[in-house]
Amino acid sequence: MQIFSFYLIIIFSTVFDSESNAQTQSVFLKNGWHIRPTTPPKPPRKEDLGQNINSNGYDTQLPNSVVNMLFEQKAIPDPFFKDNEAKLQWIEKTDWVWENRFDVSDDVLRLEKNELILRGVDTYTDIYLNDSLILKTDNAFREWRVEVKKLLKSKENVLKIVFGNTINIDKKKNDAAPVDYPDVYNTHRMFTRKPQFHYGWDWGPRFISCGLKEVELLGWEGFKIEETWIKQTHLDKDSAILKVNISINSTLETTAIVGVTINGKSFNQNILLKQGLNNIQSEVHITNPIFWWTHDRGTPFLYDLDVDVKHTKDGFYIGNNTQNTVDAGNPASGGKGAYFDKKTKRIGLRTIELVTEKDAHGESFYFRLNGAPLFAKGANYIPQHFFQERVTRADNFKTVENALAANMNMLRVWGGGIYETDDFYQACDEKGMLVWQDFMYACAMYPGDAAFLENAKLEAVEQVKRLNTHPCIALWCGNNEINEAWHNWGWQPRFNPDQKEIIWKAYMDLFNNILPEAVKSYANQTNYWESSPRFGRYNNKSYTEGDNHDWFVWHDEKPFEHFEERVPRFMSEYGFQSFPDWETIESFSDSTDWSLESKVMLQHQKHPKGNVLIKKYTERSFKTPKTFKDFVYVSQLVQAQGIRMAVEAQRRAKPYCMGTLYWQLNDVWQSASWSSIDYFGRWKALHYAVRDAYAPVLVSMKTEKDRVRIHVVNDSLREIKGQLQVESYDFTGRMIFSDTKNITVRPDTSEEFYNVGFDQLLNKIEKKNNVYVKLSFLENGQKVTESIRYLVQPKDLNLKKGEIFKTVEKADNGFIFKLKSSTLLKSVYLTSNTEGAFQDNYFDLLSNVEYSILYKTKAELDAVLLGFEVRSLVDSY
Repeated sequence: MQIFSFYLIIIFSTVFDSESNAQTQSVFLKNGWHIRPTTPPKPPRKEDLGQNINSNGYDTQLPNSVVNMLFEQKAIPDPFFKDNEAKLQWIEKTDWVWENRFDVSDDVLRLEKNELILRGVDTYTDIYLNDSLILKTDNAFREWRVEVKKLLKSKENVLKIVFGNTINIDKKKNDAAPVDYPDVYNTHRMFTRKPQFHYGWDWGPRFISCGLKEVELLGWEGFKIEETWIKQTHLDKDSAILKVNISINSTLETTAIVGVTINGKSFNQNILLKQGLNNIQSEVHITNPIFWWTHDRGTPFLYDLDVDVKHTKDGFYIGNNTQNTVDAGNPASGGKGAYFDKKTKRIGLRTIELVTEKDAHGESFYFRLNGAPLFAKGANYIPQHFFQERVTRADNFKTVENALAANMNMLRVWGGGIYETDDFYQACDEKGMLVWQDFMYACAMYPGDAAFLENAKLEAVEQVKRLNTHPCIALWCGNNEINEAWHNWGWQPRFNPDQKEIIWKAYMDLFNNILPEAVKSYANQTNYWESSPRFGRYNNKSYTEGDNHDWFVWHDEKPFEHFEERVPRFMSEYGFQSFPDWETIESFSDSTDWSLESKVMLQHQKHPKGNVLIKKYTERSFKTPKTFKDFVYVSQLVQAQGIRMAVEAQRRAKPYCMGTLYWQLNDVWQSASWSSIDYFGRWKALHYAVRDAYAPVLVSMKTEKDRVRIHVVNDSLREIKGQLQVESYDFTGRMIFSDTKNITVRPDTSEEFYNVGFDQLLNKIEKKNNVYVKLSFLENGQKVTESIRYLVQPKDLNLKKGEIFKTVEKADNGFIFKLKSSTLLKSVYLTSNTEGAFQDNYFDLLSNVEYSILYKTKAELDAVLLGFEVRSLVDSY
């Protein structure tokens, strides 16, 4: 390995002009694809959909998958509508052929190398070019490359990809396996390296078809940069040291110049290239570095880093032209060709550590960003759509912005989904959002044969290298819930000692050898965590060390108060379900389906007891809603109540607890689920609730018998001096109690500042069900945060219906609604038939207090007013 050093002082603003790569030509085979079944498909049942699928196939483009393509071609109806999912399962039993006929220009053919590169190949394929088998694939998470120059011709090339039936291959692998590897969903998915949620999960449908993201024909000669990845070996306020690892594939044995450019400042050095793969490591020194921070701690500053390689002759660079020179043959044989290649990265300089140290309580679990402990606030993230081909760059940024708007600083990319696209991680980099990154293994024991482990190793190295330069990556985690599953889910009794040894050895080889080694070798200052959680919820250690998946609420039907009684060191998964917005329900159903136990509602509820549990928890806290539409609305209030209670308990427990990531941020289709944002991007009540509960400064109240304890949580790194106001009112707005206390809130702390009894809040005469408590914190006379709390459950509140007075004003990006009521209205929900979004919703409208809410929309006022509706909790009775 060649090593050289650069020394940079970042005090410049000039921009380095990029050069075209004259010896590289890329052709993307996006259009012209024809997809057909290998044999005429035969839906097994009369009620199955797609009886008239054309055996001759369909024309389409990339990216795509078979089920989505059939829907686009109107060969099947919407897979998400009503119970269509169940009637389309036969598609997974069919093999499919994808073909593309293409010409190749002389500019590409004349180049010395022609590579075919395939991305997102899902999953088992035999790939033919002009009737020659060139490649077999077996991993949707890997990029596949093959040299094809000898097979290419100028006209009528035929690329044929034969997708094997995943279900059949899974079964054959299971039959040949030494043991029957367990899986929470009783499939054989553990043998196949594809998104595991495709097999169905308790929040999403099952469609196991095949798909393809991108095919590139790359022609090149001379040399090209295969990859660059970076190791940050030092960072403090004075200097940073980066090791830039560059892999160059060369057909030449020649001198070249490698240049590294950071934010416009470029430094070059001569190197000697040999034929084949060259691994070069350059060391870059930066003085006065600017740190990358999460958005709540500072600025997520990014450096532009370019790596370029130029061909030289006699020790210096030949020319600076962007076209081939006159003798563009082979420079190694004496021609005067000028070669150039370049890779561009955006990087952030930061230190991120997972701190697990023994203490008086057990063992800590928290992230330290740039030397400062960070309380992680966020959610678990699943793929944005079941059919990934529908997700755009704008969708990725919008998803991250929605998390940002709710004051989150971390998202956990869950291990049963996908390694996300570059766009997603770029959005997190730019917006200052950390990512807990799982490897793609979840809720099953995986095989340990040599072929599977080698496949897993290549996948891990590729993905860790790909994500290496993203400062958002905070952690690599081996898997989701597999350690817990093996020890706590009752799997072991079905196996004899020899079988258990085989299964556990496979686990250790993968999650304690292969994956941590990939992280150690190629990740950029990022720790590895074997399994989330470390212990199951039935192990008391799960509350004193490691991370915790607390599903006592929901799965074990514990009351929401459990979240206050049992707080872990880091809550990496917990949640509660609700139904999506009514407009979302209307998108997949009609009025005949609008009941809790209808066939369609159960088809869109993937947890076996889901609707029963939502109803049971609703009855604990709320009065019985009068209609199904009311129930849908109240289900969101129940979800918001429970998760907010958990978030506040965990934040109050800081620094014992240092993180909370609820399940889940988003949905892959229209369904009842644990998400806070539904399939169409509509915020549920939960997302508004966590926006407030994740605020940088939080005033939080905990009720204990006949008293309330009030904490102020400060997540910022500065001391805050201000006034804590504690007030109580009856529902007409009459003040009952008021007190103000001057307090100083230390940086990055949670502290109890106030303790008061019910008798004072009620003035010894009011009833608990007719009073609310208003908590406020003011700094320099300006309100920083405010919270409305109650002393009884919502079903016990003495709520009255009141007339709402409203006015509307035009705003630059929509309309401002001003609302006022003579009595308290709880959980006010605003809707409009037009496309738009309310800046606030599901809020408590206090009596005789005017609220202004922006409705962002492009619609005209008449249309907005025609569909505008205001309802509150009392309207659901």
